[in-house]
Amino acid sequence: MEKFFAEFNIDAMVFGAIVASVILAFVLVVVIFSVRYKSQYEKIADLRERLKEREEKISLLEESMREVQILNATQLQEIQQYQDLEERYRSEKAKVEEQLALAKERIEAQREKIADLEAKKAELEANLNNTRENLAKANEEIENVRKRNEFWVEQLSELRTKHEAVKSKLRRYES
Repeated sequence: MEKFFAEFNIDAMVFGAIVASVILAFVLVVVIFSVRYKSQYEKIADLRERLKEREEKISLLEESMREVQILNATQLQEIQQYQDLEERYRSEKAKVEEQLALAKERIEAQREKIADLEAKKAELEANLNNTRENLAKANEEIENVRKRNEFWVEQLSELRTKHEAVKSKLRRYES
């Protein structure tokens, strides 16, 4: 070891300081990477939670859409029934005029309900599409984070390998 110090003209304290600096730098790198990985895993967990929430919203929206379709079908049936009533009672003018007025009011109300339901359906479909797009973006973001994590794991592995090599060289120099 004294030959080594003499050959490079360094003394033991400088060599000790160099070794301590290398070890301290490695510890600092390990701490930084562990903090980064922790925050990225927290982001992934948060994204998964948001993904679950969005999937729940999607199922609620799909259920609402089914209800709208059922309501639409029943309302179309009701309209057909009112039209049948109108045709049946044409012969009896006095009764027909009363029932026709009522039927027209009901039909108009049903059409308004249909228009409202169709508007709601369009809004729900837009929300569903938006949620799907957001879900796709979230999946992309998760994949990007996963790729970055893999890259940093590889980097950390390389640093560990280099650290082991430095430790091995250091042991050889010490012995």
